[in-house]
Amino acid sequence: MQNDLQSCPYCGNSGLHVQGGNDHVHFICCPSCGGRGPNMPISTEPSMLPHLQSDSLMHTVINEAPDIILLKDWNGRFLLCNSALARLYGSTPEQMVGKSDADFNPDQDQVRFYQENIQAVMRSGVVQIIEETSTDVATGEPRYFQSIKKPLKRPDGSDCILVIAHDVTELKHAYALLEQKEKRYDYAMEAAGEGIWDWDILNDRVLHNYKWCELLGLDDALTEHPMSALGVLIHPQDRNGMMATVQQALDGDGTYAHEHRMLRTSGEVVWVYDRGRVVEYDEAVQPRRMVGSISDITARKMAERRLEEASQQVTQANEQLEKLVAERTAELAKANRELQILARRDALTGVGNRLQLEEWLFGLSRDRSAVVIMLDIDHFKRINDRYGHKMGDRVLKTVAQCLTEHVRRDDLVARMGGEEFLLVLTGVDMNQALAVVEKLRAHIETLDMLPEADQHITASFGVATLSDNDFDHAMARADEALYEAKHRGRNRVVASPLG
Repeated sequence: MQNDLQSCPYCGNSGLHVQGGNDHVHFICCPSCGGRGPNMPISTEPSMLPHLQSDSLMHTVINEAPDIILLKDWNGRFLLCNSALARLYGSTPEQMVGKSDADFNPDQDQVRFYQENIQAVMRSGVVQIIEETSTDVATGEPRYFQSIKKPLKRPDGSDCILVIAHDVTELKHAYALLEQKEKRYDYAMEAAGEGIWDWDILNDRVLHNYKWCELLGLDDALTEHPMSALGVLIHPQDRNGMMATVQQALDGDGTYAHEHRMLRTSGEVVWVYDRGRVVEYDEAVQPRRMVGSISDITARKMAERRLEEASQQVTQANEQLEKLVAERTAELAKANRELQILARRDALTGVGNRLQLEEWLFGLSRDRSAVVIMLDIDHFKRINDRYGHKMGDRVLKTVAQCLTEHVRRDDLVARMGGEEFLLVLTGVDMNQALAVVEKLRAHIETLDMLPEADQHITASFGVATLSDNDFDHAMARADEALYEAKHRGRNRVVASPLG
């Protein structure tokens, strides 16, 4: 009987042995992986077991499977692996049997996770689905897998685990690309100042973005509401005309456009240009969904009204003509003021610059308390070097927006250059200012922008009170406190010891 010439269908070991069991039966056993054939009568030649032959066929099927299939013992050694795993590690199934991930994967964190995870699954005794990452040895790139892990018992009673891992890398990349596109769309809409609405006609629900609520002075609670709730926001004199135009669009080509007045919660009237289009129909060609946007055209409407008044005045006496010239001059002055405002804004982030700081300080009351804060984005050069200047600009703009959203309208936010910002909080003492700054630090730390999940944006803060209206001195002390915050390890707030 030439049992030693046979190979194990699980691990490829050629040193198979015949062992006897009870009731005059025997079977083939592999001492390497513990695999064995079925019990057969003593009178039957075990080398001709049809089950062993079918196992060889199954081994071929497993080896050609596109998904990674492997069998490990408690210590993480491969008892069986297919070609899909061998290709990932730049090896062959035969070379990998008896070895572990550490022999092929240079990423020790990944190897440690695999070992701890399979032992946890074997201890649980329950099949689990795990998301995990592995490094492609040939390219050095990470691959993402959804792995089904089933704990098993070997014939000798020891623990082992069957793993079937499906490569979901392309799916993850597709999701990431979709998220990026959605973010770019959101940024574009926010930058354009557009209020977006989405009307589910069938379920009578209207969804809005933040800009829509902001335009009308509403809180986020009204980002979703029934269509009927929109009626109280439309000016009573424009309501019927607007709704009639919507109905005409639903009954016609699905295109809607209308200018009307809307009421803010403060009672203020705002003119909007509202437009939309039906984007979904049911099987009966009835509208199911309409999407659109609104723009604030109050300034344009006011300009149109002024122009109409001016046109009437042109036909009047020279006195009326002089009045028209005065109005035009006022408009030019307003445009000039707007240009001056732009000159006082940082071009990248939109917050104030040094010119605005100087004017703001000139208008600051001498008897009003104030606190000066200097802040610096931690490791900003590393962000630029690692992810590029586009990501660096995005970080600057996002941090500036975070600062602006979490301080009061009367406070000053300015960019001093590079990754350094200045805040001046008025009407607060040091303790109040430190509470505000600590919240700002925490908000910045939650910004999820960097491509790597374990990388976070942090900032260091230096705080000093403004004494005797000597801003330069207060700014110097805040800068010293900022340096101390960085010296202590960054991502912290340090107050000047002089107050």
